[in-house]
Amino acid sequence: MSRCFYVFAILLLSACKVGNDFEMSYPFSDKDIQETLNLSAGTSAVTPTWYKIFNDSDLNTLLTHALNKNLSLKQALERLQQSRYSLMINSKNNFPMIDASGDYEFSKASNSHDYRTDVNTFNVGLDASWEVDIWGKGAYITEQYYEFMRNYQYSLEDLKVSITAEVVNNYINLRMAQEKLRIAQTNLNLQQDIFETVQQKFEAGIADKLALDQAMYVVETTKAQIPPLKIQVEQFKNAVALLLGVLPSQLPVNLDKYKKNITAKTFPFNTKKLYNLPLNIIRSRPDVKAAESQIRAQNAAVNEAIANLYPSLSLSASFGYISSSGHSLFNKHNQDYSYSPALSLPIWHWGQLTNNIELQKHIKEEYLLNYNETMLTALTEIKNAITAVEQAYTAGSHSKNSYNKMQNIMNLTQTKYKNGLVDFTDVATAEQNLLNAQNALIDSNAAILQNLTAFYKASGGGYNFGN
Repeated sequence: MSRCFYVFAILLLSACKVGNDFEMSYPFSDKDIQETLNLSAGTSAVTPTWYKIFNDSDLNTLLTHALNKNLSLKQALERLQQSRYSLMINSKNNFPMIDASGDYEFSKASNSHDYRTDVNTFNVGLDASWEVDIWGKGAYITEQYYEFMRNYQYSLEDLKVSITAEVVNNYINLRMAQEKLRIAQTNLNLQQDIFETVQQKFEAGIADKLALDQAMYVVETTKAQIPPLKIQVEQFKNAVALLLGVLPSQLPVNLDKYKKNITAKTFPFNTKKLYNLPLNIIRSRPDVKAAESQIRAQNAAVNEAIANLYPSLSLSASFGYISSSGHSLFNKHNQDYSYSPALSLPIWHWGQLTNNIELQKHIKEEYLLNYNETMLTALTEIKNAITAVEQAYTAGSHSKNSYNKMQNIMNLTQTKYKNGLVDFTDVATAEQNLLNAQNALIDSNAAILQNLTAFYKASGGGYNFGN
């Protein structure tokens, strides 16, 4: 009866916990977030495949491969797996441990003795040990490693958000460079035709050397723009390949060919969707959740440090058989056992234990400040992205109008020049202005796509977690 009482008492003590339960406090309320971002408090959740709104099959293919083969993602996944095994290992520190052992010893007596006896010793048994988790120290260690695992999980998802955005941005830059290259080559062909016309007029004596040099200047200026664009095309293709973890020759799509260029036209998007986000969009971002898991783990570390101030109880026991004869080893008369409870109480550690508590508390405070900063950064990123998208569409509208007007000017100037109403200087200026207007329009179209990408990234990229 008394043994049962002791066992019950030990189990009851092991259920005790010191320290404080963690309660997360958020620096911004839902109302603060709603007012700052002007949200309509909608429930339109962002999905991880948000990039499909661009309706570009090549981009979709690239991202499918990137999220499966990116080397940084693979490393992050390995770190997550490591954290899972670390949790499984460290969560059992306060479990009873049992080891089996066995040995044989032969001892030969000296021949100088009148009575000599050779001795055989056989020994097999089990050893058990258990540090009773009286104050919850083991539970706090388990909690820490659990939060470490969650941190790696959130970090993995946050990396997916970044990788997705990087692939999209590099793809947009690639298509922008290719479209500018196409425009430059098209304009070069037109400019060469005009140069030939001016040259014929010069040879016929109806155009002067100034007009001829101006026509050549325009041609050479456009030619000079082509090599840098080809360099950009190659650089962005290589950047995409790096993100996919493959050689440029191993890309799943031929990036030199495309049915339509994503930057050639203004992407249609209802900007009202920018405000149709759930109120928890900030605190559910994976990087914010990762910062929160750091605080939770550190709170457990504080509680572990507090538990070190209290007494510790450990139990050890052994059971086995010892015999000089192998065939009678397991005879009940050869049984050997022992048990030993031990109690340890910290008395004087020169302030190490109490100072460690303060240390862990200050680390927790640092993590709280980091969390607040992460939340503020997330809020700022979303607000900036919303503004950038709206302004990009405004700028895009002006760029499109500018290009249309410049195209009309170019057509009228060419007509007037052919009729001898203007000098070639006007044609050369119009040609250069048209090329600039075309490039500005492509820049504007690309900016809309990149700012939308920044918005979806700032919103968590679809890898959002609940409260």
